[in-house]
Formats: sequence, structure tokens, C-alpha cells
Amino acid sequence: MKSSNILIAGAVASALSLSACGGGGDASEVTSFDIAVSNASEPYSIPWLVGKDQGFFEDRGVTIGDIVPGKGGGTTVRNMLSGDLPIADVGFTSVLESSEAGAPLTVVGGATQSVYGLDFYALDANAEVNSIEDIGTWAYTNPQSVTQALTFMLPQVAGVEKTVERTSSGGVGEGVALLEAGDVDVAVVPPSVVAKSDKFRVVVSSADYLEKFQQSVIATTPEFAEQNPETVEAVVAGYAEAVEFIRENPQEAADLYAEYIEIDPAAAKAIVDHALDYDNWGAGFDAEAIEQAVEAQRIAMDSEELEFCDLFQDDFLPAGVSDTLPSECG
Repeated sequence: MKSSNILIAGAVASALSLSACGGGGDASEVTSFDIAVSNASEPYSIPWLVGKDQGFFEDRGVTIGDIVPGKGGGTTVRNMLSGDLPIADVGFTSVLESSEAGAPLTVVGGATQSVYGLDFYALDANAEVNSIEDIGTWAYTNPQSVTQALTFMLPQVAGVEKTVERTSSGGVGEGVALLEAGDVDVAVVPPSVVAKSDKFRVVVSSADYLEKFQQSVIATTPEFAEQNPETVEAVVAGYAEAVEFIRENPQEAADLYAEYIEIDPAAAKAIVDHALDYDNWGAGFDAEAIEQAVEAQRIAMDSEELEFCDLFQDDFLPAGVSDTLPSECG
């Protein structure tokens, strides 16, 4: 078992102990809490910012306090399971890893359903790398990550058969450092970094090759879902309404995001527009998006054995959102 999985499993046990204590209150009355969001400086946070600003959660009786950033999916899972952060917008791969570690979570809603934001950039000064065919060295974040799987999936979809070198950087920032040092041709550079620098040029827009991909999901513990069904329903419905608001009011969403991460409003508007072009957010379940994410994890794990169907629970989805699971889920 990987050390990260041991930590996740331990966090689950700790969370269950805390939930049993109830923190001094009845778990069935939990309607106010912070929300954990992986990589909160990136577009994952935008529906939560909008939902809070527009009162979509409070209208349903739930108060969301702070958006608590996680430093990657595994960290977000551990934050969520600490007892004070009962619901999270967390990387789907981390949910799969938690399940593999013997600590299954419950996926109660979709969240990020494209790979927008996981684009591979070259240095703008590197005139030799202009397309996916030109890439000789790819940097991905960590082994068994989505970004590692993308270094295999994207060339395959593009029909590129050349031999390439793949390098684990250890994180997004570290990958940018490798790129700036000239040690790799391309690395993942997140939108918030690109918005503040003109040093990078996109070479592979991942979402142009993989139309749908379940990057993150709204997840909680099975115990919290069972004890607080109305709270969970309210959160997922508020998220769904926030997504609709973004589609109808992209400038307002962009202004909130620009203020949140302190970037130019025009740059924030471009990020929101791109995310909408790729149908980046959705509160429901989409079979194709889930299938692509599961396939990526199987590639990253080099294993066909991956159970995931029982993680999804559609009882909390609001009317009007997608509710489909892969065919292997029966």
C-alpha cells in the first residue's frame, strides 16, 4: 500500500471517530462548515465562489464559510476527513485511491468534468516545440496522477507514435521549474500562473483531445451522507445553480475569481470563457467523463483492476442534471 493511501485510511478512521463524537453537536444538524477544494486558486473554486456570493447554498439552509485550499487531491481528502470539512471538491483519482486503501468515500455530485487547466506548455522562447509531434520530454506531476496518464493518452489520441521521455516533477511548481531550466520540453502550467506571466505558450490543450474527463467530484463520507442527507442535497443543488449562473453571467463569475486570486479581470474572464467552452463544470454524473478518468487511472496504475461503481450515489442529485454511469456499472 502506498504511504499516501495509509495516510488517507488513517484520516478516515480519525474522521469517523470525530463524527461519532459530533464535535459537541448532533451530526444530523450539520448545516454550517467550510468547504475543501483541491487547487482552490484554479477554476475548481469558481462555482463555490459564485454559490457563496449569490446565496445559492444559504437559500437552501446551508452556510459555507471559507473555501479551504488543498495542496493536491490526497491532501484535500485528508482535510475533508479531519472532521471539520465534511464535504469536498476533490480530485476523482484521490477518491479512487482512498477506496483502494480500504476507505471508500461517497461521490454525491460531479464537479469538474473536463481536463481544462491541465494543459501542457513550453517556454515561449522555445521555437522548436510548437505541437504535440515536437515534444520529446514531458513533465508530469507525480506517479499515478492524471497528468502522468495524460502523457500517454494525449499522444495516443493524437496518433503520435514517437518515443518520448516522461519525467515526474513532484508537483506543478516543480514542473514549471524544470520547464524554465530547459530540462523538459513541456509541463503542466495552471491557468492562474499563465494569467500572470507571458513566459509560457500552450502546446497541448488537453481538453481539445479528451472532450470529457471527471477531474474532480463532490464527495463526503458515507456516514455524513447518511446522517445529513438534506445538507448534502442542498450543497449539490447550490453547486448546480452556480454552474448555470456562470453560463449566464460569465463576467460576474470572472470578477469574483479575479478578486479571489488577485489577477487581472480580463485574464479571469478568459479563463472562465475557456472553461465554459469545454463544459468544465457539472453537478451531475456523466458516463463518458467518468470512463475517461477511470481509464486514465488504470493507465497510471498499470492495472485493469479498479472498482469504482459503488462510490457513486445519485440520491442527492437535483432534477435536470446528467445522471449516467459507465456501462460496466450496470
